[in-house]
Amino acid sequence: MMEKAGEDIGVDHESDGANAAQPVSSPALPQGAHEGFVQTSAGRVHYVAGGAGSPLFLIHGGHGAWPHWHANFVDLASRHTVIALDMPGFGESDAINDITHINHIALPVWEAIRVIRLAECSEQPEAPIDIAAFSFGTVVAATLASHHPAEIRRLLLINPPGLGPVSDEVKAIQARAANEARLHGVRAGIGMTLRDFMLCQPDRDSEAALDLLEYCVRKTRFVSRSLSRATHLMPILEALKMPVHVLLGQNDPHQRHALEERRATIENMHGKSVTVMPDAAHWLQYDRPLAFAELTARLFADNIAVEPAQ
Repeated sequence: MMEKAGEDIGVDHESDGANAAQPVSSPALPQGAHEGFVQTSAGRVHYVAGGAGSPLFLIHGGHGAWPHWHANFVDLASRHTVIALDMPGFGESDAINDITHINHIALPVWEAIRVIRLAECSEQPEAPIDIAAFSFGTVVAATLASHHPAEIRRLLLINPPGLGPVSDEVKAIQARAANEARLHGVRAGIGMTLRDFMLCQPDRDSEAALDLLEYCVRKTRFVSRSLSRATHLMPILEALKMPVHVLLGQNDPHQRHALEERRATIENMHGKSVTVMPDAAHWLQYDRPLAFAELTARLFADNIAVEPAQ
């Protein structure tokens, strides 16, 4: 298991003792979805797919897996062929070792995308893809876009790291959650992280959300924090040629201390736009699923751009 906390979840697995090794049941697949595996240079990569239409790939965050999109999958699949990956070292995908650069994880992710696109997007197997990515996954998605600009049509980046220094608030939340995990077990630490960091809508903080997040945390074998914090995302974004929309949660502890500055910087880049979603924290797409559905319906509609909005 993990040695220390990750980018999204401030808990320490070793503090949970024997409980950390307990098996955890996989979440039910979304209605109409199926799962599969493809072979890459980093071993098998797991994915969940469903729907029909233009290809939309979903890339989860650190300490995550495909359930980071659990609240959004069915809606997105009503308009697209949706593929939610488990990156190497996460979820049901194989473990990955010797990761010292973002390219080491981006390469097998791209290998998986190319194979899955042929298998799942039979009507448009060579069509450029759209990607929606969350937290650490945005670093991977931006890296892919910089390497394969002709094959990626649009990016949606949700609460990306690497936009500036990590806030003292985030460090404090992670420290409190790690201490809670040491005292009361991993699930207690995850629960604190869910309340203080991931969500701000009281009705979204539930046992179901906690079950999803606990599954993701316990299935993580790669700690992404060092890569997230070593990556300076602003120059990568500025160099990208395709449309990029950045979605920031107004109440995300990663963003709110520098929200206006970051929005202004990104909006000054050619072809880049920003939406700040009110009443949303870090796990924005789970916190505000209906608002997220409305935005993605506009963003990924052909020939329709999303105007930057508060």
